[in-house]
Amino acid sequence: MWKDLSIATLGVLTLIGLGHPASAAAVGAGNPYPVSDYTCEDGTKLAVRLLGDRASVSVNGAPEIELPAMGTDGTTFSNGRQTITIVQGQLSWGVGRAVPSKCTGG
Repeated sequence: MWKDLSIATLGVLTLIGLGHPASAAAVGAGNPYPVSDYTCEDGTKLAVRLLGDRASVSVNGAPEIELPAMGTDGTTFSNGRQTITIVQGQLSWGVGRAVPSKCTGG
């Protein structure tokens, strides 16, 4: 009887050990707004998170800045100095009055 109980206990413990815990490193784990990385023609590297009413952007690894959405179509985000524009899936980055730079990635 003890032998059967030990085998049953061992079987249950083995099954419990086979479960895979959720990895914190999983894509989107705990974060519904993933970061997309872009490299722009002017050499700028962006990490962009679109949040609906704003975009959170890290420029060349610096701390993130918030760019509020301009208008209701959700394709232009700007704080008056820095601007991200998305047209037909193409992201552009502009600073001040300079011509925006096309960016690839995402």
